[in-house]
Order: sequence, then C-alpha cells, then structure tokens
Amino acid sequence: MFRLSKGSGYAIAGLVYMASSSASDYTGIDEISRATGISRQYLAKLFRTLASRGIVRSARGRDGGFMLDRDPGSITLLEVVEAIDGPVEAGCVIKDDGCADRSGCLLHYVLKRCSGSVASILASESIGGIGPGFFCK
Repeated sequence: MFRLSKGSGYAIAGLVYMASSSASDYTGIDEISRATGISRQYLAKLFRTLASRGIVRSARGRDGGFMLDRDPGSITLLEVVEAIDGPVEAGCVIKDDGCADRSGCLLHYVLKRCSGSVASILASESIGGIGPGFFCK
C-alpha cells in the first residue's frame, strides 16, 4: 500500500487552502495553521522546503508569508510529494536496506511498477483540482 507521509499531506493541505482562499497576496503561516489545524512550526518548515523548490514564494515582515509561485492548476501533487519526501518509490518489503534492480527479486519489479503507477496518478492531479473540503480535522 502506498501512503503519503504526514509532511506531504500537510503540505498539500496548506497549498490547497492557499489556492482556495480569496487572498491575492501573501498568506501568513498563522492563518494557514489555523485553517488547517496543523502546527505552525511544522508548516513553516514544510513551506520553507516548498519555497526552495519554487512551489511557493516567501516574504518576511508584517505583510509577509507565503504565496503560490504558479497557478494552482500547474502544481502537481507529485511535485509536492517529491519536494517533501523525495522520489515516489515503494521500498523493499524483504530487506531493510532495500534491493537493487539487478537483485532479481520478483517483488522488486512488481513494487517498482506500483511506484510508477502512483507517480503517474499524482502527476495527473493538481493543487487547483482539489477542493477545500479536502481537509481532515
């Protein structure tokens, strides 16, 4: 089973909030935290990562915060997940240290295909395509 990390889910929730809010300027991390019920400190860390990947931009100061760097329809879920978690890959279910393509493990090839399918689905969905009802509180 593929499962998003909490960090990826929280980043997506924050971005969906920003995309669905009527604000056309920077949104403060406190506002995003209140709206999503996610820790301010954790969101700030996640959004710094998103800013470093060009998904959001940040500004300091009284009117600062974060703003989507692009149209929400062009920010894919895969892009967000990979920014937070790295490449979408199913881990080895037999060895703790993983296995390589050359290992010949039959499960490896099946799980690799699953990872490709998950990545493809995440790439086909955007932040703009998720409504504000997404939030789980």
